[in-house]
Amino acid sequence: MFRGIILFAIFGLLALYQIWNGQPNAAYDTLIAAGMAFFLGLTSVIYEVRRWSFPKQIFIHWSVMHVTILPLVLLRTDSWVHAYIQFNKSGLILFTVTFFLLKLMRRRRQTETS
Repeated sequence: MFRGIILFAIFGLLALYQIWNGQPNAAYDTLIAAGMAFFLGLTSVIYEVRRWSFPKQIFIHWSVMHVTILPLVLLRTDSWVHAYIQFNKSGLILFTVTFFLLKLMRRRRQTETS
């Protein structure tokens, strides 16, 4: 819970600074990013639920991202179809990179302990 609140507070302060400096469009974008950071912080606990299988965690994360982050992305676009495609491409790339990095880190730990 605190992960999301801390990130939201940081971005929120940045948005206030932008408003005071007469940059309302930048503040709006920063508040969108604050919402994204908030939801990403909250949903990071999905991967800490040990009794859920990895595919279940992935599906839940994917579903929650479509309910929380995607609407925020759609607030800042003219083409919803393009935004949806880019959203899913980005998610797939981030997932793939993270998956292989975590796999590599686990192997390295296993070789160090043996």
